[in-house]
Amino acid sequence: MRAPHDLLILAAGRLHQGRYGGSLAGLGAVGLGLTALEGLLAQGPLPRPGNLIWGMARSHTQGMNPARTLVLKAGLPHDTPAFTINMACGSSLQALILAAQRLKDGAGAPILAGGSEAMSDTPHLVPGLRWGFRMGHRQLPDVMHQDGLRCPVTGLLMGETIERLAAKRDISRLEADAWAADSHHRAAAADTRAELLPHPALDHDESIRPDISIEALARLAPVFAPQGQVTAGNASALSDGAAALLVARRDQAGGAPPLARILGWSEAGVDPLDMGEAPVPAVQRLLAAQGLAVSDIHLWELNEAFSAQLLVCQRQLGIPPERLNVAGGGVALGHPIGATGARIVVTLIHQLKARGGGLGVATLGIGGGLGLALLIEVEP
Repeated sequence: MRAPHDLLILAAGRLHQGRYGGSLAGLGAVGLGLTALEGLLAQGPLPRPGNLIWGMARSHTQGMNPARTLVLKAGLPHDTPAFTINMACGSSLQALILAAQRLKDGAGAPILAGGSEAMSDTPHLVPGLRWGFRMGHRQLPDVMHQDGLRCPVTGLLMGETIERLAAKRDISRLEADAWAADSHHRAAAADTRAELLPHPALDHDESIRPDISIEALARLAPVFAPQGQVTAGNASALSDGAAALLVARRDQAGGAPPLARILGWSEAGVDPLDMGEAPVPAVQRLLAAQGLAVSDIHLWELNEAFSAQLLVCQRQLGIPPERLNVAGGGVALGHPIGATGARIVVTLIHQLKARGGGLGVATLGIGGGLGLALLIEVEP
């Protein structure tokens, strides 16, 4: 049943994702976000957005409130408010949820939401330089390491928490490598043309390795512990990217046909040491609130920050592997932190559409022990 207050996604697209230090390096998160927004707004007649909520987890050097910069550089009117959100891996999914909440509460115009990240361009810092150095060595903290990959509560890198989680939940190295190989194979085989926005510097997802094998992955050394299982091959690739969506109530859509309907969302928190399985309670809360079971969901997008982490969540929830990340995931495509939440929703929408519609859930775990989940419906 269609109602004027239905929350609709009218447009959804992403850039091809560049590998770390690859074709998109040096363009900056604002530059990538601008290309994504311009490409999205060029997709046919769309109602004018009244706000932008943008995810960016590494905004150093990108200027104050990058979302406002994006609004103005994209040519939107000066009276268009905008703000930037940093929720680490959940930044752009939370941006989309906040857009939906505002519209549900009566926002007067459609809202743009999404995120961008230029991991290749994250700087090093020089703490203390402002007041001068007299003598001695100084450190140059890596923003990506200090503000992104290490949990300030536990003191552990994200990969170190996954080593603990994989041992706790009995996920083997072979299983993680097998999923990683499958992620690359699915990504290489997928038709993702409908979700992609053009960028002059890159016309393919740069990290996909179609010929990767379990045997090749098995030869890689563990990164975080000599006897560990997390390697560069079964963890998500560092990458650059951007994704954007336009959200509106049905009574604001005008003549624009909807791509999907947002049905609900949820968030959850767990012990930071178990951050990788935070999608589990987030999904359980979402399904319970909607009166649904895992078997009711046609497709799932669960961010592959690490293969082992995905397998932990998949098994606890009982998600059929053939319905999960059908076009590959972060291991193959990369995980540009502030853009990933929006990217998985974009992929979910277009993969559901290609399969005749249905229900889909996008979910991810977030450093510090947080999880987000979003439920959408694509009509046949």
